[in-house]
Amino acid sequence: MPVITMLSPKGGVGKTTTALILATELAAGGRTVVMIDADPNFPLARWAGKEGKPGNIEVIAEIDEDEIIGTIDAARKRADYVIVDLEGKASARATNALMMSNLALVPIQGSELDAVEAARAFKVVRNAGTARQRPLPYAAVLTRAPASIRLWPRDLKAVVANLEGAGIPMIATALAERGAFRGLFSMGGTLADMTAADVGSLDTARQNAKAFTSDVVAMLKEGVPA
Repeated sequence: MPVITMLSPKGGVGKTTTALILATELAAGGRTVVMIDADPNFPLARWAGKEGKPGNIEVIAEIDEDEIIGTIDAARKRADYVIVDLEGKASARATNALMMSNLALVPIQGSELDAVEAARAFKVVRNAGTARQRPLPYAAVLTRAPASIRLWPRDLKAVVANLEGAGIPMIATALAERGAFRGLFSMGGTLADMTAADVGSLDTARQNAKAFTSDVVAMLKEGVPA
C-alpha cells in the first residue's frame, strides 16, 4: 500500500500537523492508516496517547533508524496507507524511509528561509530516487497560509512563483492557518470530534483538510514528475 513520507529540514513548518491531518482524513474515509513517528520528539505518539484516536489509525514510535525499512515494510502489508513523519535533518533514517516511499511531501511556509531549507529536502528526495534507480514523486505543501489567496503576502507569492519556476510540483490545496489544526494536538482526536465551541471556523477547516487529502490521493494515483 502507498507510503507517504513527510520531511523538512526546518522546524515549525507544520510537517507533523500535515501528517496528522492527512492520516485522520484518510481514516475518516474508512481507510486503515499506520503512522510511523520518526521524529525524535515523538509528537504523533503523544497525540495517540490522548483520547479520540480512531481505531483504524495505528501510531508507531520508530526509535531505531536501522529498523525503519522493516517497520515500513511490515506496516504497508497491513494498512491502506503508511505515513512517515521524519525528523528534519538528512540521515540514514530519512534515506531509508524515502527509498520505501511512493510520495514525499515537503511542507513549506511563505518565507525565503523556508524556501532555502526546502531546497535541501528536495535534494535529499532526488538523491533517494537516484539511489533506488527510479524517480521518487514529490511535492511541496504550503502550510499556515492565509485562507484566501487575495490575502497572501508578497513574500509568500514570491516563494510560490520561485517553486513554480523551478519546476517543483505543489499540492494544489494549501493548508491554512487554523485553530482547529493546532487543536488536534492539544485536544486529541480528529476534526470530526471537535465542536464549534472548541474552535472557530471549524467547517472551513474540515473542508480545507478534505480538499488537501483529496489532492494528495490524486497525486499518488497520477504520479509526479520528479
